[in-house]
Amino acid sequence: MLTASFIVALVAAIAFVVVAAITAHARIGLLPAIGDSSNPSHVPIDLPESAKKFRVLGWMLVLLLYLTATFSLLQGLNDLRIVFHWEEWEAYFGSRLSDRAEIALYCKFWMAISVVLILIGFWAQRRLRRRST
Repeated sequence: MLTASFIVALVAAIAFVVVAAITAHARIGLLPAIGDSSNPSHVPIDLPESAKKFRVLGWMLVLLLYLTATFSLLQGLNDLRIVFHWEEWEAYFGSRLSDRAEIALYCKFWMAISVVLILIGFWAQRRLRRRST
């Protein structure tokens, strides 16, 4: 359990540092304020070329975080299915199957990874959508 917690914390720290580095205010700038415009998509955006590149990289990172979180969530749900139907799986696979407690730990690990990645993805989105006041 301690190793799994350490791995989740390590993945979270790495994702946090990467998102913070890519979406730093100095790199991506701020979008202009919307103002009184009825259609915010027609507000001109004058960002430097490097800021635009880092914004694209930031949105690709958000997509990668969400895809990885989806994969982790599906892995966790699959392990949860095995835990709930343990007797059937044990009857079919026998001794080749890991212990029930170990499968439950896998489930918790994958769910924790997915929650961490989703939260960091939301945080990255919020940083990319910042507007000047």
